[in-house]
Amino acid sequence: MSTVKLSQWETMLLEAARAHGFVDEEIIHRLRTGDSEPFADVEGGKYDFSPLFELYQNDSAALEQAIRDGYQIKFTTINGIKFLLNKRYQLLAEQDYEVEETALSQVRLSVEALDWMRKTISRNWRVVEQEKLAGGKETVVRFELAAS
Repeated sequence: MSTVKLSQWETMLLEAARAHGFVDEEIIHRLRTGDSEPFADVEGGKYDFSPLFELYQNDSAALEQAIRDGYQIKFTTINGIKFLLNKRYQLLAEQDYEVEETALSQVRLSVEALDWMRKTISRNWRVVEQEKLAGGKETVVRFELAAS
């Protein structure tokens, strides 16, 4: 089974819903029934979730697989990485890590979080380990734009 590729916007909607407290099976149920109303409260109605519902109508199996088993973003921007770090791990730019023009450095992640980020972000980014912490359970990394 290959990894499902989603657009950055689709992943942002999915992660915003998760950060708001929706669990995977609940998201899938809402998509199946076409019930977008519960998503209206996510960050005060900031997002239009219709792209997720459209994707579900076009390829429900792929989206369900992405939700349950993970996904890879087709093309990730620096703001996309910052969004993921915030929604999944509650890390804030300039507070929890440093922001450069084409890199994020001093990002402290658990082994599981680092593994997830490596699998999820697009290949136009390189993850460089800067330091191992807490007996190897955490790593400080740098996300840098790979040379084209």
